[in-house]
This record gives sequence, structure tokens and C-alpha cells, in this order.
Amino acid sequence: MASVWKHPKSPYWSAQFRGPDAKPINRSTKQKNRKAAQTIADGWEKAAQKARLNELTQAASIKLLGEWMEASTGETLHIKSIKVFLNDWLNDRTSLGRAEATTKRYLSVIENFLKHLGEKRSMASIGSLSSAEIEAWRNAELQTGKGKTTAEFGLKVIRAALNSARRKGLALSNPAEAIEHSGAHSETRDPFTHTEIIELLKVADREWKGMILLGVWCGLRIADAANLTWNCINLAEGVLVFRPSKTRNKEITLQIALHHEVTECLKNLTLGIGGAPLFPTLHGKKAGSHGGLSNEFGRLMSKAGVIIRKGREKSGVGRRFNSKGFHSLRHTMITRFAEAEISADIRRAMAGHSSDAMHQKYVHMGPNSQRSALQKLEMFKP
Repeated sequence: MASVWKHPKSPYWSAQFRGPDAKPINRSTKQKNRKAAQTIADGWEKAAQKARLNELTQAASIKLLGEWMEASTGETLHIKSIKVFLNDWLNDRTSLGRAEATTKRYLSVIENFLKHLGEKRSMASIGSLSSAEIEAWRNAELQTGKGKTTAEFGLKVIRAALNSARRKGLALSNPAEAIEHSGAHSETRDPFTHTEIIELLKVADREWKGMILLGVWCGLRIADAANLTWNCINLAEGVLVFRPSKTRNKEITLQIALHHEVTECLKNLTLGIGGAPLFPTLHGKKAGSHGGLSNEFGRLMSKAGVIIRKGREKSGVGRRFNSKGFHSLRHTMITRFAEAEISADIRRAMAGHSSDAMHQKYVHMGPNSQRSALQKLEMFKP
């Protein structure tokens, strides 16, 4: 039976109990209240007894810790499992207004991570996660054939979640921060050439022609363009007003001036009223997957003879990267505007980019652009 005693020169009560090897142990409880000290001493005795019987499970340990904490501070111990915490963290991201496409990517990462851990391990405390477990998962993702960029994105998501756990006091550290970078580098889109855009417009029907022009003049993403309605368009003033789907703030509305080439194209469509779709045959279709908008545009590129640079060979899951797709129209727009010396502020406003760093990824100043700039400079010829 555990007992407590107090040294005359110490303000704290000490506990005396038998340890896991049945030998007596004396340890300060750091408690000035005798009753609270006795509760802790009894807990230590109980834990040691369970350890001797090989019954000191995680659940039993957490229960004992909860009893000690409540006895000493009056507070209840709240310990979240890995599964519960990660799902709660994801729900917080959704409530904070993260873009739907982004939260879907987060969900996929978390589901894969929990599947790798297994049901039993997923129910363990969030604070018990180790760097070795997280690194093993990242490596397993690579072994399935996923690209390094995809695997590093997953690691980034888990790292962000565990930073939240650390800030909330649910974990002492972030084990994901100890994992070395795999050396991934992003594969980037190529902009279309002027000739390629002309060839695409030649083979496109009226709706796809409108889609292409909205991409190359306004930088719209494929789903945003396909889901436009007539109340987004003011042909008289030449303005497009819409809310991008890929944005953290669902209240952000973009207003983009329409080039006359776009307005002339839209005037040739069957005019609609209010919420009528701008492109009825494309409206509501998924961007990806079999039979989706991206695949339709891929067939247009093939028909137009567009040359597409392929990414690195992959094995297992994951698609091989294509350097050109509908999103390349967005790169084309921003690059053309930069070459025309349109200010970065205007380019960013039209593209809806939230940072200069993100915007700069879409600027592709090749040798021709550099040569044109060099020709404007005075020579040193004597």
C-alpha cells in the first residue's frame, strides 16, 4: 500500500510505493496537499502493479494520468487519437474556407496515412506519433509509384497538422519536421505558342472556342470556365464577374475586363438569361476523370497537332505528367502579359493570385523575350 510522508525542510509530500520490480521507491509528488499527494502515490503504486503483471497498456496509462491530473489540478485530461485529431484538423480547414479542391487533396492524404498506420495504431494518442512512422508512410507512397512531388505534398499536410497539435499542447514536438526532403522538384506547365492557340481555335466548336479564349485572355481554370452562367457576363461593359472555385476565401469575387476577341466570340453563342449556362454542353462536367473536361481538351490538342512534352516515367499509381493542358492557357496569358510589359499588379488582379511568389511561377520568359528586352538596351560599340 502506497504511503506519503513529508520531510521537515520540504513543502512537498513524497510518496513511498513498490516499483515494477517490487523494490521500494521514494519520489516527490510535488504536491503540498496531502490528499492530492496520496492520490498520486496510489496511482504510481497501481501503475507499478500493472507493469509487474504486464497489464500497463496505453489505455490504462492514460486513465491513470487523467486521475492524477484531476486530483492535482482539478482539470480533466483530454487526449485525442491520431484519427480523431487529423479528422478534426481537416474539418477546421474546411470551416476556415479552404478551397474545396484543396480540402479534397488533404482528405486523400489523411485517409492514406491512417490506412498505412492501421486501425489499431490510428486510435493511439496523437502525441505518440514518431518520425519513423511518418517517414515509413512517405516512403511507402513513393514505392506505390507516386511522384516525389505528390509524396512531399502529403508530408507537408501531415507536418501542418502536427504543428497544430504541438501548438495546442497535444504533442511535445512535431515528428514530421525531422524527416529529410526527398529531393522532389515540381514539373511545370509549358505555355502554348501563338500558332498552337490559332490551331486550337480552328478545331474547336463554338463552346470550346469560348473556353479557350477565356483561358488565354482571362486565365480561367477549366472548371470555372465551364461553369460560368450568363449573369457573370456583362457584354455591354465587357466585364466578367465570378467567384473562383480554387480560393480560401469563398467571398472573393474577381472582375476581369474582357478583350474584344472574347466578347465577339460570346456574342456568337446562344444568349441566355440569369443563371443559364454559358456553355450548356460543358456545364457541370468534372474537370478530371474519364470523359471529363481535361480529356476532351486533350483530344482537341491532339487534333490541333499540339506537341506535348512528357514528364518523367512512372510505375505503379499516378499519371505521367503532361506539360500542356487547359491550365497551360493560364500560363500563356500571364507570360504574354509579362512580355507585353503589363504591370505585375494588373496581371495578379486578373489571375487572382494571392502572392507574388505564386504568380511568378506562371511567367515563362524564354530566349525570345530576353532577346527582345536586350534589343532595347544601348550598345557599347565605340
